[in-house]
Amino acid sequence: MASPDPAEAAPTTARGATGGMRALTLATLFAAASGYLVMLIAGRALGPADYPLFATYWGAFFALGGVANGLMQEVTRAVRSARQLTVGAGASGVDDDVGGIGGPTPASPPPGPRVRLLTAGLVLGLVLAAAVVVSTPAWGPVGLPTFSGVGVAIMAFGILGFSLQAATAGALSGSERWGLYAVLLTVDAALRLAVAGIAWWLGDAGLGFAIATVAGAITWALLVALSPATRSALASAVDVGRGRFWRNTGTAMLASAGTSALVTGFPLFVTATARPTDPAPLLGAVILAITLTRAPLLVPLTSFQSAIIVYFVERRSRGPRALALPLAAVTAVGVLGAGAAWLVGPWLIRVLFGAEFELSGAVLAALTAASVGTAALMVTGNAALAFDRHLLYNVGWWVAVIAAAALLVAVPGALDVRAAIALLAGPGVGVLVHVVGLVVVATSSRPGART
Repeated sequence: MASPDPAEAAPTTARGATGGMRALTLATLFAAASGYLVMLIAGRALGPADYPLFATYWGAFFALGGVANGLMQEVTRAVRSARQLTVGAGASGVDDDVGGIGGPTPASPPPGPRVRLLTAGLVLGLVLAAAVVVSTPAWGPVGLPTFSGVGVAIMAFGILGFSLQAATAGALSGSERWGLYAVLLTVDAALRLAVAGIAWWLGDAGLGFAIATVAGAITWALLVALSPATRSALASAVDVGRGRFWRNTGTAMLASAGTSALVTGFPLFVTATARPTDPAPLLGAVILAITLTRAPLLVPLTSFQSAIIVYFVERRSRGPRALALPLAAVTAVGVLGAGAAWLVGPWLIRVLFGAEFELSGAVLAALTAASVGTAALMVTGNAALAFDRHLLYNVGWWVAVIAAAALLVAVPGALDVRAAIALLAGPGVGVLVHVVGLVVVATSSRPGART
C-alpha cells in the first residue's frame, strides 16, 4: 500500500476535533481578554485626548489586516473542499446536494500550476505593504498618527507578517489542525499584550503602542520554524487552479475590506467623519465604547471564522437553513450583552478607565445591541463564502458599508446616537442581501426549478 501524501493530514478523529475545538475556545477567550487588557493599558496610559490616536492606528492596521483575511478565508475553503473531494472521490464522485447550494465538483486535481500557500501570503503581503507606504500622504488628513514615518514602516512590516499569518491560519483551519490554530491565536495575543505592557512600563505614549499593534504578526514564522505539522498544512492542495484561486481570493479580499470598515476600521471612520460639534472627550469615549461593547461578539466570531466556514461547507445540503442556529446564537448573546452593558457598563468604565471616558448605560446598551448587526453579517457572509457564492458575499458586505456610512453621516444627533444606528441598521441591510441571495440560489438549484 502506498504511503499517504504528507501534505494531506490524516482525517480528524472525533476526539481530536473535540480537543482542538476546546483549545480554540480557550485561545479565543485568552485573545479576547488580552485585547481588553491592551485597551485598558492604552486608555490608562493615553487618556481620552490621545486614546483616539492609538485607536485609529490600531483600527487602520487591523482594517488592512482584515483585507488580508480574504486570503485566509479562501485558503480555508479551498483546502477543506480539496480534502472533502479526496475523501469523497472513492465513494461516488457525484454531489447529492439536492436542494442545497453548490454543485458537482471534479475530484481530480485542478489544472495548471499548483498554488503554494505561503508564497501566496508573501505576494499579498508585499502588495499590501507597498500600499501602506504609498498611502502615507493621506494619513494626516484622516487622523492617523505617522510617528514621523516610523509608524508607516512598522505598519508595512506588520501587514507583511499578517498576510503570511493569514495563509498559515487558513491552511491550519482548512486541514482542521485546530490545536495549532489555537496556539497561533494565543501566541499572537500574548505578544501584543506583552509589548503593550512594556510600552506602558517605559512611559511610551505613542511608538511603543504602534509596535504592540503589530507585534503578533511574527507568530506564523515561529510556527513554521518549530512545527512540522504547520509546514505540512501549508503544503496542502486546494480545489482550484492558481487563476481561480486568486480570483476567489480577490473577491474575498474586496468583501473583507468591507468587513474591516465595519469592524476594526470603524473607529478610523468615526474619527474622519466627526463633526465640529462633537466634543473631543466624547469622541474618545465613543471609540472606546464601540471597541469594548462589540468585542464579546466579534472577537470570538473573528477567531472562529475559519471554523464557521468549515461548519457551512459541511452543511451545503441544508442551504440557508444552516443559518438558523448561528444567527439565533449571536442574537441571544447580543441581547444578554446589552442588558449587562446597561446595568454594569458605566461602573466598569469608570473603575477601569476613569471618569473621563464615562458614558450612560443606555448608550453602552445600544452600542452592544448594535454589535448583533455586524455579527449576523459575519455569519451570513461566511455562509455565502462557504457555499462558493463569492459575489453575493461581496455585495452584502459593501451594501452594509455604504448603508452604515450614509447613516453615520446623515443621521442627526449626538455622535453616540449616530454610531449606534449606523452599526445596527447598516449591517442589517447586508444581512438581508445575503439571506435573500442564498434563498434564491437554493430555490433555483432544486430539481424542477429550471423547467
